Amino acid sequence: MADLTFLAQYLLAITPAFLVCAALLLAVPRSVPLLRVLVHIVFFVLARDAMTAHGYWQVAAGGLRFTAPPLVLLALGAMSLGLVASTCCLESEARRQIRWFGMRPVLSVLLGVAGAALIIALAAGLKALFGLPSLPPVAPSLLPLLLAFALAANCYEELLFRGLLQQQLRAWLPAWRAALVSGLLFGLCHAFLATTVTQVGAPIVVFTVIEGVVAGLVYCRAGLLGASLAHGLAIFALAAGWV
Repeated sequence: MADLTFLAQYLLAITPAFLVCAALLLAVPRSVPLLRVLVHIVFFVLARDAMTAHGYWQVAAGGLRFTAPPLVLLALGAMSLGLVASTCCLESEARRQIRWFGMRPVLSVLLGVAGAALIIALAAGLKALFGLPSLPPVAPSLLPLLLAFALAANCYEELLFRGLLQQQLRAWLPAWRAALVSGLLFGLCHAFLATTVTQVGAPIVVFTVIEGVVAGLVYCRAGLLGASLAHGLAIFALAAGWV
């Protein structure tokens, strides 16, 4: 019961933003897809940052921890997948343009894992360069839950930034530049989290720019499956205390 109350307080807090974004989606025609994507992204940023105030995760210069109760993490992961499905329904025209896989699904998985390894290696190098401390590894019994949550939650984020935003940018930009722009915007969308919500500062922005650009480049070759794996596995490694 306490876990459900905990979750209800969070959902109540983000309801005003949800209603305003829903009204915007009703007002903005589907013929302006890029603006509609930005509305989705604004809601995501507000909902994500509210997780910090409600104690669902803790972000430090050297890592992060998901601190919500297991039942709440499972519920949030399920909600994220629900948002993936609902966003695809709402943006049916943009959805048809999404690159879901690369040339082969197996290759998409391999490129996603390689992208995650690159993000982790760059994060570890930056931590060593700036002397940032590492958090202790979490208990092995928590790893399956963390993996499931990281993949589910970041699948929604990748749908927004890569499947919708980056894909829309391809109408004006070559693939590599669209990946760069989506990655830089991804980092910018973490600036408020970095400077105000947590006051961790530059490490969050630098890490998320790296993460976003790598995921964007993976998307070019491996589609949304590869980008989601690159992002989700990197966050899982960070949350597990392996980086």
